[in-house]
Amino acid sequence: MTFQEGLNQLDKANKIITDANKLITDVNLNTFLFTLSWWAALAMLLVPWILWAFFRKKESSARLLFAAFITMIISTTIDGLGVDFGKWAYPVKVIPIPTISYSFRYGTVPVAIMLLIQFKPNINPIVKAVLFGGFGAFIGMPIMAMLHLYKKIDWAYTYSFFILVSLYLIAHWFSRRSSFEKIVKE
Repeated sequence: MTFQEGLNQLDKANKIITDANKLITDVNLNTFLFTLSWWAALAMLLVPWILWAFFRKKESSARLLFAAFITMIISTTIDGLGVDFGKWAYPVKVIPIPTISYSFRYGTVPVAIMLLIQFKPNINPIVKAVLFGGFGAFIGMPIMAMLHLYKKIDWAYTYSFFILVSLYLIAHWFSRRSSFEKIVKE
């Protein structure tokens, strides 16, 4: 295949992707909008942030938000790869953009991690990570599947457990950087 033939093949592939994205958006807007599953996804996006606004330690907000943003970046990347490689899908979405679930990745996961980091800070982070991973992978994701917010294709909840544990531990590590203390002291 020549370089130009490769570019032509990519143009065809991008057309297929664009058509599929339009179909996904159309189905979400015309079939799933305002269903119970859609409302559950909306709640997963908004309610965690509302709770965090009330229960956060204001003096720790920047540190916790930094950990949340790291979580969002990593989980969004992993999520995109998982969907792109056909490991899982998100049928019903609040924001009808193909690929990731904003409700899960931008609401539930980062806020849960921030709250876990904030409360009982002296508990071993590995214990918190295992509890977070276990609850998320073996309780939260099956509930999401029942609501058609998540669909396993070629995946096991055990893999999600290890990803969620790792996400928590990475966020915890970033939240403990001494640079946050230096900023406060200056």
